[in-house]
Amino acid sequence: MNTVDPARARHDRIECLRGDGRLLVGGILASAVTPACGFLAGHGFGTLVEMFRTMAIDSVFDDRGDSDPPYGVMWGTFGFVGCLFAATLAGSALRRYQGRPSGPAFPIVLVFAAITLGTGDSSREWLPPLAVGTAVDPVFHENEEWGFWAWLMYYADRWVPLLMLVLTLLVLWYAVQDSRRYAEMARTRDRLLTYGRRVPARIAEVEVHLGGDESAKRAVGAIVTLCFDDLAGVRHWVTRRTRDTTIATAEVLFDPASPDDDKKIFVALRRCPALSDWLPAA
Repeated sequence: MNTVDPARARHDRIECLRGDGRLLVGGILASAVTPACGFLAGHGFGTLVEMFRTMAIDSVFDDRGDSDPPYGVMWGTFGFVGCLFAATLAGSALRRYQGRPSGPAFPIVLVFAAITLGTGDSSREWLPPLAVGTAVDPVFHENEEWGFWAWLMYYADRWVPLLMLVLTLLVLWYAVQDSRRYAEMARTRDRLLTYGRRVPARIAEVEVHLGGDESAKRAVGAIVTLCFDDLAGVRHWVTRRTRDTTIATAEVLFDPASPDDDKKIFVALRRCPALSDWLPAA
């Protein structure tokens, strides 16, 4: 028999981790490993693009580079796996450190930036064609003029790194916007936890989402519809997405001055909710 409320124990455990310096150090170290692995992944990606480029602009009988082992692609694969692992670890550590409902997006920026640098560095080492505009056949001398695909791949050393740079800038823009949205959400939540009103809510509907293949379906999340009454007795309805699938209770935090503003309504689907358990508007 346990004399400690499991919900309170979970709350205390999560809140104890929030602000823990060890999580911050782990997040920083994982963030430092991420670009190193990303650079290897980008270099391997560049090597892979070079292989398709060479097949497009040169004859199949061009044996330059055939004796080189495919270490670039192999290390790129290891780098990609390590990059995903390090970025996930960094995001998870910083999520727990900040008490966020989801991890920050900036580790993904490090991933794309490092892959862009690795791809650009690899493109400087790509083999030039035997002849610009012609796929030279050094064995049977049946040369072929380049088509659109060959010309496109010939300039891949320019547009592939540029494309990766554009993607990196887009991800950076998204990360900045996500950071601003989270900061605004956190300010609103903290203000309401101090000056707002918390009331129990009634669970009106739970739509469970299933994932997996046909042989092993499992619940991966749910859409929960709740209703609550404000201080004037007016009933309001609110919908939130959650990864939890065992939902037995619900609580609503709202601004009494504007109970209709969905951005100022937070929902907790656990007893003794931690800071990260308050679900904001999507």
